[in-house]
Amino acid sequence: MSNLILQDIKINFEFMSQVEKKIANLIVSDPQKFTTYSLSEVSEIAQVSQGSVINFSNKYSGGGFPSLKLAIAASLAQEQKKTFSKIGNSDSLTEIFHDTAANINDALLNTIETNSEEMLKKAADMILAASKVEIYGFFRSAAVATDFYYQLLQIGIPSTFVSDVFTCTLSASMLDSNSLVIAISSSGQTQELLNAVEQAKKSGASIISITSNRNSPLPELSDVTLYSSPSGNSLTSKISEVRISQLTLTDTLCAYLRGKLDADGHNSYFKMKELLKLLNVKDI
Repeated sequence: MSNLILQDIKINFEFMSQVEKKIANLIVSDPQKFTTYSLSEVSEIAQVSQGSVINFSNKYSGGGFPSLKLAIAASLAQEQKKTFSKIGNSDSLTEIFHDTAANINDALLNTIETNSEEMLKKAADMILAASKVEIYGFFRSAAVATDFYYQLLQIGIPSTFVSDVFTCTLSASMLDSNSLVIAISSSGQTQELLNAVEQAKKSGASIISITSNRNSPLPELSDVTLYSSPSGNSLTSKISEVRISQLTLTDTLCAYLRGKLDADGHNSYFKMKELLKLLNVKDI
């Protein structure tokens, strides 16, 4: 994680406590200068306790304060300077389009960097092995969950989409050890979703989560977590960038699954395509 620490701090800023935000602001305002500070200087400048700085260091660098400074220095060596994007009232639609596309590209590159081949492969294998897949997503995440659900059905993988906060936990209680839950939440902090995931674990189900908040409770409840990253270049477009990163992650999984199933001789994708044609469904 060390070579991505500046990205991690920017991405997770909104999920930090007020004390953590003071330290994070000091870091991102001048990362190079931060690496020259002593522990007492950071404590004094950020107006936080030395213990808080150490806790922050452990959380984001996996070690103490010297480890945090080394991680920031390593990150600086790799990070390209990016202009913080802010759309103004005088910007034309074409200018906004260019800025949005550039930020989305950076978000997808961040998402690629954050998710290892091992974790992506493990998630795909869990989907293939499950006898039943339930996908949970509320509010904005429901749009991504719905799209994922339709894609899995089209491939020929039995799945269910549950978006009702009142019935989600009830549905989770009916799962078993052959079931898989895919929980999609940008914040990873929606309590109703966490309750459902906890119930699914008690029922013996495996858990895949997709979130942008690595420090939320959701990854701790999951067997595999995939991270949907924003660009870190803009505050106003963060939500849309995370959504597109989520969609790209699910599209990637489905592309792999489709090829894997067809290579194994199931030809599920083509069977479902023919069935949808019989039902006069054109948008496939």
